[in-house]
Amino acid sequence: MRLRAEAPFGITLIELTVTAAVLSIVMVSALPSLVDFSDRHRLRAAAEGVISLVSNARAEAVKNDLDVNIAMAGSGSAWCMGANAAAQPGGGNPAAGAPACDCTDISACNVSSQRAAIEVGAYPDVRVGPLPAALTFGGKLGAINPLGTRSLTLTSPRSRYDLAVEINALGQARPCVPTGKPVIAGVSPC
Repeated sequence: MRLRAEAPFGITLIELTVTAAVLSIVMVSALPSLVDFSDRHRLRAAAEGVISLVSNARAEAVKNDLDVNIAMAGSGSAWCMGANAAAQPGGGNPAAGAPACDCTDISACNVSSQRAAIEVGAYPDVRVGPLPAALTFGGKLGAINPLGTRSLTLTSPRSRYDLAVEINALGQARPCVPTGKPVIAGVSPC
């Protein structure tokens, strides 16, 4: 009986080189999309953080029938934002207005005995445009005092995308894409 010689199992150097070349071409072509995805993700996370802080501050204003003030500080990528509630009235004294919050101070910015702030550096490389003046939610309806719409623009790390956070007179916040900026899936234009 004759034994057949079988070819040894393995990968040749040529096969390995071709596979590595094809893989590197695929990786290089996917890199811009991955960086773009990361930019959009960071920007949306920052916008959602701002919207969450605004929504929670408004809800606390209505729930506790107290004014809640939101203040912003900083510029560029070193920005912060925080909320402060007015003191509870005691002994028949009416509640004083909500003091402005210094979001750079770790002991400031409290609503219902909880820290209510977006810290400096919470969203690295996401830049903020000109900051609107501090806004106050009234305790009765949660409306902004004085009435009016406010807007805050956030810019992605590579400056390709912008998201505006619009806060209407009733204190409801929503993200939108400013006119002339690239569309972000799931976000309506302003």
